[in-house]
Amino acid sequence: MKLVIATAAACIAFSTAVSAQTAEFKCPATGTELTYRTAGTDSVRVATGQDGTVCLSKSASAGENKEVRTHYGLIGSVDAQGESYVKGIDLKSLWPLKVGNKTVQTVNVTGRDGKSYTSNVTMTVAAYEKVTVPAGTFDTFRVEESKANDPAPHIHWWAPALATSVKESFPDWRDRSKLMVYELAAVKAAAKP
Repeated sequence: MKLVIATAAACIAFSTAVSAQTAEFKCPATGTELTYRTAGTDSVRVATGQDGTVCLSKSASAGENKEVRTHYGLIGSVDAQGESYVKGIDLKSLWPLKVGNKTVQTVNVTGRDGKSYTSNVTMTVAAYEKVTVPAGTFDTFRVEESKANDPAPHIHWWAPALATSVKESFPDWRDRSKLMVYELAAVKAAAKP
């Protein structure tokens, strides 16, 4: 009987500790180099700073260089359509990240084809869990971004230790039946001043 009570107490203490986990918003330190891998292709992002609630970086992949704006460290954009989409979501309500935080909104955006679209979006901090990627094992918040008519959610595994997502999974916009997975392959800390 004592073992059952001790085990139950330990489970309650563990679940309380996990559910009490929170993370404040921050961006990776300027100069931090993050290498992501998907389908055998690497892309390198170098953190270049912060603009309010937007993490700034330069991305190089397959000979293409882009400026990336990652709103609240979760949703990145490289063009006006992406900015339009992200600015329509109240990501502030998810922070500090805590399991159970959620926002449900309707977003009006202009697509790559120039047409206007309305999308119902739900963002949920679904879990606090360990994730192993080529760069190592990290404690992460799993943030799920679900859009009406998408076959699967866009999932961000955001690691407080690096202030960035170490893994992302989302439907491929070219073929909605396939999932794209980005994983952090390497991280190089910013040089000390």
